[in-house]
Amino acid sequence: MDLHSGLPYFLIRNGLPYLYPALSADHRCDVLVIGGGITGALCAHACTSAGARVAVIDQRAIATGSTAASTALLQYEIDTPLHELSGIVGMEAAVDSYRLCAEAVQQLIRLATSLGVQVRARESLQYASRRSHVERLRAEYELRTRHGFAVDFLEAATVKTLFGFSKPAALLCRPAAEIDPYAFTHALFQDIIARKGHVFERTAMKGFTREGNAFVIQTPDGFIIRAEHLVMATGYESQALLPEPVMTLNSTYAVASERMERDTFWHQDCFIWETDRPYLYLRTTPDGRIIIGGLDEPFRDPARRDRLLERKAEQLAVHFGKLFPDLPFRVEYAWCGTFGSTQDGLPYIDRDEHTGAWFVLGMGGNGITFSQVGANIVRDAVMGQPSTAAELFGFQRSSIR
Repeated sequence: MDLHSGLPYFLIRNGLPYLYPALSADHRCDVLVIGGGITGALCAHACTSAGARVAVIDQRAIATGSTAASTALLQYEIDTPLHELSGIVGMEAAVDSYRLCAEAVQQLIRLATSLGVQVRARESLQYASRRSHVERLRAEYELRTRHGFAVDFLEAATVKTLFGFSKPAALLCRPAAEIDPYAFTHALFQDIIARKGHVFERTAMKGFTREGNAFVIQTPDGFIIRAEHLVMATGYESQALLPEPVMTLNSTYAVASERMERDTFWHQDCFIWETDRPYLYLRTTPDGRIIIGGLDEPFRDPARRDRLLERKAEQLAVHFGKLFPDLPFRVEYAWCGTFGSTQDGLPYIDRDEHTGAWFVLGMGGNGITFSQVGANIVRDAVMGQPSTAAELFGFQRSSIR
């Protein structure tokens, strides 16, 4: 299935910076990662850095699936607010989930910097879409402050002064960062290769069996890969390998503006998103563009998703104009994609008891942050040091299963 369509900005900007071979012989490794997007790259890099022999395969060209369509807002905030999540999974688990995400954002900033990838620390502004949402923002502020998160509550006058638009209240949160997810993924894989790991594109998994504690993976071309650990990092396509569905699918839309000759667009060029669901979100790019995304709706099929792209792009531009009428926003790139979401807003990062494989399924609006959390959990498991964090994101918590 096509995971996206249109002209994803980061794919257009970078093109195909590296070529990776297809698998052409049998292979043996400690860890085999299925999926050559940002999730697979982070998992493979974490295991490689820990000393494991790692291989990665992807049926597509590397990073041209969902990663190419990601807008890559690195945030610790989960789509489900902390005060709501605590009522679903318990206060301790909710706070731990938020803290792991905050740590993951800082880890991603350090990792990207070490690889020479441009990453820009930001703050994240979430405004109240309606006056009736102010009290829930205030409750969120008080709870996060109580647990040590860096967050400010902005009254309407302060929002107006700093950003120029009128909203009844907002939260200003740290840490956050923006990055080019496509370039970051390639940088991770190039470092893996430099450390003697292997990355194969246009190489699909036909199926796999178990021989004792080892996995035996077959490809359509008749090659065999033997691995001690198997990691599935194929997003919602992983559902075909699970006994029951664990996510719902949504279509999402994004546009990137033409370049503008400005040093900044608004207060510290922070991320902007809202309390409405589905929510709109904005970020800037290093070359002077603005990306706005959202207008999500339930996924039915790729054809319907794609037919809506032109109309959704126009609507996104209109929404931007309502916030910033003095900024000349003209759409240059528009694209759409499909993503998975869960009932509680948390990812699934767990070893499936039926297949024995690890699944790292980053969900919702901060999938890259979740993927870094998942990479840490998988690395620890591979090195024989199971993480208690895995208990937060296990399949057993789902009411779907």
